[in-house]
Amino acid sequence: MSAVLQRRRRHRYEAVLELTPLIDVIFLLLIFFMVSTSFEVTREIPIQLPQSDSAANDGNPQVIIIAINAQGDFYVNGSVLSETSTSAIAAALVAQTAGSNAPRWPVRIDGHETADYQYIVRAMDACRQAGFTDVRLSTVKVVD
Repeated sequence: MSAVLQRRRRHRYEAVLELTPLIDVIFLLLIFFMVSTSFEVTREIPIQLPQSDSAANDGNPQVIIIAINAQGDFYVNGSVLSETSTSAIAAALVAQTAGSNAPRWPVRIDGHETADYQYIVRAMDACRQAGFTDVRLSTVKVVD
């Protein structure tokens, strides 16, 4: 019987757990999750608009003033625009110069200091669509 036990003992294998492949897999999973994780990225850039006195005091009586308040309401020479799309602002600018012999008047954009910059860009785009080339920016509290 001892020969049978010796034969069985010879064929026994010890169970060994290799840690190196396990560590490799853990590192690969860690790298995968780090790369595939989406991070919270803010899509807004805070912009501090400059203060200027030259745009406000240019002395030209024939200037079109686009005022933008903090809520995004547009005023062209004091009259509020009900529609604030780019084409509506451009149409209001062209209507201000209708019947005058001046080819294009200068436009001053008075943006409220806390207004989103997208409104300023929309007003500038409307000036470009209407053909105005002399556009000035001013950041003051114009309408509260």
